[in-house]
Amino acid sequence: MIGGLQREIDAALAARARLCGRSVRETAAALAAAGARWRSDPALSSKLPEAAHLGAGMVRAVLPIVASQLDAALLCEVHAREASGTPPALVAHVLASNVPGLAVPAIALSCLAGAATVVKSGRADRLSAPAFHRALAAVDPDLAATVVTAYWPGGATDVEDAILGRADLVVASGADASVGTLARRLGTRVVAQGGRTSVAVALGDVDDAVVAGLATDVALYEQRGCLSPHRVFVVGDAAGLAERLRAALDDVARSLPRPPATTAERAAHRLAVEEARFGGATVLESTGGTVIVGGTATEVGRRTVFVHALETAGEVGTRIAPATVECVGVAGVVLDADMLRRRGVARLCPIGAMQRPRIDWPRGQRPALGSLFRLPSEPRIQVEA
Repeated sequence: MIGGLQREIDAALAARARLCGRSVRETAAALAAAGARWRSDPALSSKLPEAAHLGAGMVRAVLPIVASQLDAALLCEVHAREASGTPPALVAHVLASNVPGLAVPAIALSCLAGAATVVKSGRADRLSAPAFHRALAAVDPDLAATVVTAYWPGGATDVEDAILGRADLVVASGADASVGTLARRLGTRVVAQGGRTSVAVALGDVDDAVVAGLATDVALYEQRGCLSPHRVFVVGDAAGLAERLRAALDDVARSLPRPPATTAERAAHRLAVEEARFGGATVLESTGGTVIVGGTATEVGRRTVFVHALETAGEVGTRIAPATVECVGVAGVVLDADMLRRRGVARLCPIGAMQRPRIDWPRGQRPALGSLFRLPSEPRIQVEA
């Protein structure tokens, strides 16, 4: 395996050298066209549900969301704003397994930076990276030649040392423990993107469309990603919003049914519910999910949301631990973006858009493209209207 990957990387670096002087506009157009082909790949849509343990309807819903990040005009705008200095020759991406499609923005940003790329897929999605590589090859074989897709089991240090050791930059996403291990071994070349979660803040009397959007934010990706809300802070009628959210989760489940739970998922969910009830929380269970009013929030999945009452929206800053929340969805209230930035939040957006980030979302408060150039930057927050 190692020898074959080394040869593929050599070829990708040679292909990169041949593209010297290529226009950003041409690269952006190719990436956008490849995204459109990728989202319609029949092999991907048929095999990904089983591989990622997601429903077929969920896969049909999320593939267009991922592909929509590859907007050609936005890619050019991001390059003009964030690309600076000498691009890295080789960027390696070590992808998490929690949600599918992570390979698409990873490859796109590296191509936009002008780097050759090697992408190590996560265990639960070994399909998206090769599918996007095929799509890119169909529209721009020269650009596709700069990309290498691979998979090896996590912890295979011989492969990691040989392959990742060649990269100028390694972008690693996943659990804190695994990302931290790579960072300790590979040093400052690693851009670590560990685990995070997201929250929503809303008035209790927001309209039904907002509640439906919140239910969709909860359901998409089955709460496995860092943009998935697990807590909702409510100014006003928290109990009333919880009841409405339960009904909205049922509505979403009709088009996006929950996949069968594993034994571990069922046990974790049941434990969380029992602990909440024992602590005096109100538990609203239904076929679409679980809404818990009060209680100690835990990330148990299965479309489980903890609802907490606030006196004022500004209190949310005291209710989230520093550097743990990636995105805050908001409806009906005004939040201090700079206060959230200081708490480590990277996105502030309307409820209903939490799972639909732009490709320039500053994950972990780092510039999406600028981080590939290792540019110094203050912690960032993206505020979306």
